[in-house]
Amino acid sequence: MVLGLGIGAEYNYEAIRWDPSVLPQTGSLALWLNFEDGQTIETGNVAEWKDKSGNNNHATQSVAIDRAAASSGALDFESGEGDHYDFASQIDIEEENGFILSIVCEIESVSSNMTILGLNNTQHFLEFQSGGDNVRIRLGGTTTSISPSNANEFHSSEGKFLLTLVREAGATGNLILYKNGTVLAQGTQAKNPGDGEFASLGVRNADRFFDGKIHEVLLYLNGTDDWNDIELGLMFDYLTTKHNL
Repeated sequence: MVLGLGIGAEYNYEAIRWDPSVLPQTGSLALWLNFEDGQTIETGNVAEWKDKSGNNNHATQSVAIDRAAASSGALDFESGEGDHYDFASQIDIEEENGFILSIVCEIESVSSNMTILGLNNTQHFLEFQSGGDNVRIRLGGTTTSISPSNANEFHSSEGKFLLTLVREAGATGNLILYKNGTVLAQGTQAKNPGDGEFASLGVRNADRFFDGKIHEVLLYLNGTDDWNDIELGLMFDYLTTKHNL
């Protein structure tokens, strides 16, 4: 069953039984940006993207020319225009704690590094690297590239996709990437157990702006525990079914 929501988007709600605010049994929902009913739109651009996690950590932009456009069920970021947002409060990830970030997006250019989450400085960020092959994250003073065995997993030719980054809890801090719910093999296992701090969406330090559309963002902080495969599967099913992936 496909439902049109009157905001330029259609979602497939067949068999959706999972609500991000209810599960998982492990960890807590830190951020949920969802295009369905969560924006303040002014002259076609999004001034505020409301956080539905219950933390009121809304993504806002007071400067009109730096706002992403509302487009086809997403925020359409233009890197050349400096589109980006700041969160109401900083999101902190403790050292050696697990977390799960899922983002449904479309990449429009792979000519430069593009930030997903940042801190408005160079100390903490998560980004797509230029070329469309790798994801890179900086935590605890260490920058780590996560390189899938197959090339072009995050290329502009891929269309809309679900990227999920899981960090396992513990001193090793294995970083595992999933695309559309399927794990991406790595030639060398990426790892980084450092602490993380994020305060912005689509920008690092007034640079490396995101270029493309973001449909939905979920961030869970898991503490010292990890999700099981059932919990991950529920989230994957929810997002891939909802966004027709």
